[in-house]
Amino acid sequence: MTGSRRHSLRVGLLTLLFALQPSLAQVAEVVAADEQGDFRTLSIPAARGRYLQRFWLIVDQDPRGLLCRNSQGRALIALRRGAIVETASQEKEPLILQQTKPYLLVRVNGRDLLHDVRHRERGLPTTCRIRANSSFIAPVLEDALLELKP
Repeated sequence: MTGSRRHSLRVGLLTLLFALQPSLAQVAEVVAADEQGDFRTLSIPAARGRYLQRFWLIVDQDPRGLLCRNSQGRALIALRRGAIVETASQEKEPLILQQTKPYLLVRVNGRDLLHDVRHRERGLPTTCRIRANSSFIAPVLEDALLELKP
């Protein structure tokens, strides 16, 4: 084998090895809480503009669950710790202030419920408001959720 041919073979093998290595993609950010633990924005800056924080993990330590309130402020649902809920993004403003505290409008599936005192809608998907504070919820990377799917 000639020297130039050997060199071409080495370059080809190195190229193939680099192509087979897992590539490092740019990891997106999540929203950050302020000093009090409140999430006051859902907007995340990215290379191609801004996008909305979509997914949230329920981290509330209360064994009775995280209260999820209807538009009148009544707690009809309690979400289980470990549930992942989605921001209700079709709403004009899913993040609202009530008495200076931020609340987030989320979509809830029946499997996320710990308690449901609704009668006709018991166990059905719904939208409701949860306290937007790091004591109760944590932002989740959408890419992380995709990795969990089989």
